[in-house]
Amino acid sequence: MLNTNEIAEKVNRLAEIKRQTAALKSESDGIEAELLKQFETDVEDTKYRTVRYSGDGAAVTANYADKVALVYPSMLKKIFGEAYSDVVTEEVTYKLSANARRLLAALYKKEYLRGTSVEMCITQISDDDKTRRVLYKRVKGKNFDGDKNNLMKLAGLDESKASDFAYMLSEAAAWQEFERLLSASGGVSDERIAEVLEYINTAVTVEETPKITIT
Repeated sequence: MLNTNEIAEKVNRLAEIKRQTAALKSESDGIEAELLKQFETDVEDTKYRTVRYSGDGAAVTANYADKVALVYPSMLKKIFGEAYSDVVTEEVTYKLSANARRLLAALYKKEYLRGTSVEMCITQISDDDKTRRVLYKRVKGKNFDGDKNNLMKLAGLDESKASDFAYMLSEAAAWQEFERLLSASGGVSDERIAEVLEYINTAVTVEETPKITIT
């Protein structure tokens, strides 16, 4: 059992830890806020959504995280059609699969390349058949950082060009996935495309939230 002096010592130490924790949290929040302001300045008027900032022994990655919120959940069946049960889990709330969230965010923000494909984009990256074959297997347009690194490593692109092509691939992949969805749920036509895009604009909202990841 603790005596009176030991209890007082523990209480004082706990209070000091709480004070230091609050001070460190405040400092951490302030630093994150400054980095996020810098991040938003760095990506303004660009398609870039990720920036890495390095220190001596650590680094932080700043990027936008899409928050997809449902406004009219009942319209999800019209959006996904027969694929509805594959990508939506019905609970007390509606839960979208990661693929569905990514697709809805891209379509809502109009981040897609209509009438193209990942394969067509790869033909613009390299003229070498061997390189193209490897890229077909390794870049899918669904992981920006992974695609960028593979484009630098496998196609010999510098970081800027690799980033540009990685964004192009993600937009092409979004359109491909959208067309596959339409094919599985009623067919692809200009009227159907316009109809489903309007459903998406009505049924969901997408809020970009910047976040920091320490590595």
